[in-house]
Amino acid sequence: MPPFSGNRAVLLELALKQTRKMFNSPCGGLKRPYLDPGAQYARNLWDWDSYWASVALLGIAAEVKDDAFSAEVLKHAKGSLLTFFDYQAPDGSMPILLDGEGVDVFETRNPGQNIGKPIHAQFALLLEERGAFDDAEKAMLLRGLRRLAECRINRSRSCPTGLFVWNTDAAIGVDDDPTAWGRPPKSSAHIYLNCLVYADFRAAETLAGRIGDTESVRFFRQEADALGEAVRRCCYDRRDGLYYTVDVQCVTTHPKFSMFTLNASLDAFWQVLPLKIGAWSSFLPLWCGIARQEEAGRMVREHLMNPARFWTPWGIRSLAADEVMYRPDDSRGNPSNWLGPVWIISCYMVWLGLKRYGFEAEASQLAENVVGNLAEDCRRNNVLHEYYSGETGEGISGPGFLNWNLLALLMHP
Repeated sequence: MPPFSGNRAVLLELALKQTRKMFNSPCGGLKRPYLDPGAQYARNLWDWDSYWASVALLGIAAEVKDDAFSAEVLKHAKGSLLTFFDYQAPDGSMPILLDGEGVDVFETRNPGQNIGKPIHAQFALLLEERGAFDDAEKAMLLRGLRRLAECRINRSRSCPTGLFVWNTDAAIGVDDDPTAWGRPPKSSAHIYLNCLVYADFRAAETLAGRIGDTESVRFFRQEADALGEAVRRCCYDRRDGLYYTVDVQCVTTHPKFSMFTLNASLDAFWQVLPLKIGAWSSFLPLWCGIARQEEAGRMVREHLMNPARFWTPWGIRSLAADEVMYRPDDSRGNPSNWLGPVWIISCYMVWLGLKRYGFEAEASQLAENVVGNLAEDCRRNNVLHEYYSGETGEGISGPGFLNWNLLALLMHP
């Protein structure tokens, strides 16, 4: 990995000055050190935010070879993960957000609600690889991950398809994604959700193998294999050359119309209806390894690199510019806009997918675009923003946001 220089050096300087604002000591209902995202999210413990912040900070510490900083990050990352397991419910459900008093803000113990985004096994594996846990902690984590997986399967799997659905549109992470936001409960088999679940099952399989729990290895491997096949079968559109979120309610919940014998035999033989909306999550099958190589080529050439759709000089749009819902600014008053702005988490995950499938030149250009834009924000404003305009590169929301923006420092040419 190249040394920090140029734009990366500018970004690193700001990161090292401001990162410790994310470190929180035990307080109130949170009895362990933990990480928050910064800006308006200070003092809150979020699920995928704490995971990706840990990935970024541990990666930066390794690159700068700062053992003391690495130990501090590891302490807060471990505390973040174990806090979620402290609050795991008897049915296996996991909070999405804990406030400073330890309140499960989204009441995830209610069976009708979503549960924590599927990053916990990936988080555990990240820290296990750095020697964070003793044997008892590893065993506890694997038991908790198994209960969490079974809870997710019981609550949120669409049995006819094998895909996972959002129970509601609350706290899904990509808040106003039109393939999930405002849609009927348990209708959206979201490509983002299913790729995260697949990656988490694979991470749990690896963790179980390291512990020597062969039965759990078998369980997680079977679940991951089945889900990967379901995503390839149901979510890839051969005509468009892109993965889509699909609607499952058409088959599983709605009774068909019939009058006497009229239409009585017209059962739907299709399992899903594709929601043909191009979003950054369409590329997550590259990140998690579900996509076939021949599919990857079309996805990258026809969609990702197309400036009329996703590609910009500042990163990847969160929604394709040719979609009617495209709104790459904050004029709607939504504090979390996924209708076109450039988010660094999106760019990082797409970058990993490009690297995984051998698109080195494209990955290198994406890295340069993202790091260059963040460095310009540092120079102009001495802060980073939560997301950026897909039309101008200007910071839009959340000045002072750090969190997964720091992943840009791991995106090397």
